[in-house]
Amino acid sequence: MRSIFIILVLFAYPACAKSPNEVRSAFLYQMAKFIEFPNQQTKISTRFCFYQINTGPGAILAKNKKLKIRKRPIEVIKIENSSNIMELSQQCDITYIDETNENDILSTWTDTTSLNMVLVGDSIEFLKDGGVASLVQEGSKIRLYINKQQVTQHNFTVLSRLLAVSKFHPN
Repeated sequence: MRSIFIILVLFAYPACAKSPNEVRSAFLYQMAKFIEFPNQQTKISTRFCFYQINTGPGAILAKNKKLKIRKRPIEVIKIENSSNIMELSQQCDITYIDETNENDILSTWTDTTSLNMVLVGDSIEFLKDGGVASLVQEGSKIRLYINKQQVTQHNFTVLSRLLAVSKFHPN
C-alpha cells in the first residue's frame, strides 16, 4: 500500500504539467527526492544544474523558489559548456543536459572517476554514452530510463522506489 502511495506522489506533479519541459522539470524534482547524495545531512540545499536556465526545465525549476527536498530548498545553477566534470560533481547534485548538448558535452567527459552527481539527459543515446538517467519522450509520454551500470559506479544511492518506476537501458 505504501509503495502505491509513493508512486502516486511521484507522478502527481507531472500529471498537472502541460509541456514536455514542465514534465521534465517535475521528473527532475521528484527524482531528487529518491536519491541519496553524499553528505546529504550537511547540505543546505539540493542543487540542480543546467546549461540553460532561461528556457526549458531549468527555467521552470528556477521560478519555483519555494520547492524543498528533505526540508531544504532547491537551488538552480547555470553552468558553462567549458565546466569540468569533477568541478560539477562537487557543485551539483543533478545535472541536466538537454538533447542539443548531449553529444558535445558527454564526449568530453570520458573520465571514469566516481561522481557525486546524477547526469540526466533526454535520449537513449545519452545512456549509451555514459549518462545515468534519461527522460525520453515516447509519443506523448516522457519515461524515465536509468543506466544501472552507471548508477553502481558513482557515489550516490538511487532508492528502490525510484528504480521501481523506471525502465532500464541496457536491460
